[in-house]
Amino acid sequence: MNTLSYPANTVLLLVGTSQGLFRLTSRNRERWTLEATSLQAPNANIFYAVCDPRNHHRLFAADNRTGQHAFLRYSDDLGATWQEPAYGPQFSSTSEAALNEIWYIEPGRSNDPQTLDVGTGPANLWTSHDRGKSWELNTHLWQQSQQDHWENGPIGTCVHSIVADPTRPERMWLGISGAGSVRSEDHGKSWQTINQLAQPDPAGWTEVCSSTHRLLQHTQQPETLYQQSRCGLFRSRDAGNTWDGINNGLPTTFGFPLAMDANHPDTLFTLVVNPEDRYPSGEQFSVYRSQNAGDSWQACADGLPGGRAARLKVLRHGMCTDNTDPCGVYVGTMSGQLFASPDNGTHWQLIANHLPTIYSVTATIL
Repeated sequence: MNTLSYPANTVLLLVGTSQGLFRLTSRNRERWTLEATSLQAPNANIFYAVCDPRNHHRLFAADNRTGQHAFLRYSDDLGATWQEPAYGPQFSSTSEAALNEIWYIEPGRSNDPQTLDVGTGPANLWTSHDRGKSWELNTHLWQQSQQDHWENGPIGTCVHSIVADPTRPERMWLGISGAGSVRSEDHGKSWQTINQLAQPDPAGWTEVCSSTHRLLQHTQQPETLYQQSRCGLFRSRDAGNTWDGINNGLPTTFGFPLAMDANHPDTLFTLVVNPEDRYPSGEQFSVYRSQNAGDSWQACADGLPGGRAARLKVLRHGMCTDNTDPCGVYVGTMSGQLFASPDNGTHWQLIANHLPTIYSVTATIL
């Protein structure tokens, strides 16, 4: 049972940083309270944390300790105390494979509260069928990664996006750095790479780059997917069989984070940067919003910093939305600022500052 209690409809933000996990709460999305959870340490790299509303708001955190193993931890008291699974995502001591990092935790389908999935680096998928107490490796994906010789980029390969289709329990998509996007139609027993462009690129490319940065599913049209990749933003209308570019109106095509308004899933949010130094182009830190499924984009910057203060970096899980209407949008930076918009990205305010490097931000309505 939770030892902390918040009024109904409180917005909970979990902020994973290079020195631990923080919790921000608000009842009106204007005034926020910042608290540290007990998961704190100078080397506690919390790549991702999420609240599972299906399981009495159990928190899960990817704790990638510098110089140690990667740990999956969970809390049933909103971060006051933490436990480790009886059998966590980890290769045996006799295996030649090793788990370097845990990148993503997906609570999954609302009608299957026992099941969660975790993405790791090197690119592996781990699944729990007992609410996170024990985990098993998807050996089929692991074998395919070896057979297809997925490229080993600057961070190696990793599964950073997991989409469990709520309309078809046998179908799942993964976003993988080093492989692109893959799909399974048989409960994870086989995987198909889905990087084909609908029309060849003007430069002659026929495929999306094999380094996906983020992958999302439209909440009302299950065949529609969005992805941010090293080559730009793309949309698929056929479950990933083919992709079209949706970069019109963006100053560059390179970016990491991508978020969606769950109530109006034609509304998307992204940040794009100069690919050479990973800082925003120009002298204004802007979140770009599309309200037509990526056909066009507009800069949203009211309340966001400009000038020299605009040189801010955001990682792939550093932006999220909540499920209210209008939706709240949240952006955390590598220099420790956390910005929030209560009105679908139109106006922004700084709600936390001087935090450690922010790896991830996730939102839940309690």
